[in-house]
Amino acid sequence: MEVSSHSSERKSTKLRTLFLRYLAVFCAGTIALTMIHALIFVGCMRTGMILPANYAEKQVMEASAAVAAGQLPELDSSYTFYKYARYTLDGQLLEHSMTAKQSEKVWKQLENRNSSYRFPYNYTKKTIQQEVYIFKYSVSAQFSDPLLRNLVPSAELFFFVVFCIAFLGGSALLASSFGRKLARKMNGLQEATNLIQQQNLDFTIQYSAIDEIDQVLHSMDQMKHALKQSLESQWKLERSRRDQISALAHDVKTPLTIVRGNVELLSETSLTEEQKEYTDYITESIRQMDAYMKSLIEITKTESLTSLQLATVDLKGFVRKIEGQIHALAVVKELTPYVIADGLPDTIHADPELLERALMNIISNAVDQAPKYSELTLSVEFSQKRIRFCVVDKGPGFSSEALTMATEQFYMGDSARRSNGHYGMGLYIARFIARLHGGELNVANDETTGGGKVTIELPGKTDVDVHQ
Repeated sequence: MEVSSHSSERKSTKLRTLFLRYLAVFCAGTIALTMIHALIFVGCMRTGMILPANYAEKQVMEASAAVAAGQLPELDSSYTFYKYARYTLDGQLLEHSMTAKQSEKVWKQLENRNSSYRFPYNYTKKTIQQEVYIFKYSVSAQFSDPLLRNLVPSAELFFFVVFCIAFLGGSALLASSFGRKLARKMNGLQEATNLIQQQNLDFTIQYSAIDEIDQVLHSMDQMKHALKQSLESQWKLERSRRDQISALAHDVKTPLTIVRGNVELLSETSLTEEQKEYTDYITESIRQMDAYMKSLIEITKTESLTSLQLATVDLKGFVRKIEGQIHALAVVKELTPYVIADGLPDTIHADPELLERALMNIISNAVDQAPKYSELTLSVEFSQKRIRFCVVDKGPGFSSEALTMATEQFYMGDSARRSNGHYGMGLYIARFIARLHGGELNVANDETTGGGKVTIELPGKTDVDVHQ
């Protein structure tokens, strides 16, 4: 994957500069928002939409003067900004625009004083001749429209709430913008990290034009080059090691062939019983050494598999091919093979040669372990977007140790399932191929037969829907 490089001529800035720019925008926005609210508030007062804070107090003073002149205050007028109650000197309620309960409460509240304040109202008491008037009003700016005044008793509080909402909304938008921009600047860092984690080192660092981030990216670029050189050196060393082992294994086969031929010639001559015994030892040792050499060659071939040759595989045709090979292997021990493959997709994406090799390693082991005249089962199923190949035999099964160690190289600890000609590579290679496909190999004992049960489970990347 190629990541394009940023132009080195682009002006670079510091992270604190970017932060200060957003801070300046935040401060300017807050000041502008405050000024806009103030101008709207003043404009509403000048047009009469909002009445000044002392408007209700002036009405109370006018009502007090009217009462002193022998007139009664207005009762429940939509343009009256105060409430009142009229009492006798001993506190008996005569008339009121407040509720009766409020009237009793304010009488007790002002029984020994002439004024009081309890948020958000002021209370004042006027004694005129033989009657007492108590007025309730608010010293705050209010809307002149009765409907707005009932919905929002305080215009100042309304504008404050609107300011807070606008301030928080603007702050959230600005913070979101800053976060998105910083995330875009960090994209190059995140992408470089992901590519290095995937061991894809053939890419160019994308710089962000932010000094602090670019310093980290530059360090990652140097680390990437150093890691690439180290990995290339390691890969070359590993390739050389495998080639040397493979060459050595092939070279050793030549003298082994000579030794085997001479031993066979020697065995055709007249030998004493002791000499025949020694000759048999040599023959057996040659056979074992030849098997070891084959295993070494198999290891080098397996470890050289670093990538898959994925193709669209006709799954049903692939299963039929495996089934034919199972029948060929089963003839030797007169086994009865069963292949169960229902509900499969038409195709899967896999490396057909490697997948066949893995399955035949498992099946070959199962045939070796299965008792003569017994059954051998291969089941293939597709569920939850996973494809599973399961081989079950009726042999002795795996020991508890083998259940965890059977897929290791050269594991020979399970004597119950050990057979001549096998040196612990079959399941190791099968697991290696399964993991190359992004899957896994599982070893278990079948609950029904008691024999070995080996399953390869792969991601079921298909081209078409499953046909039941």
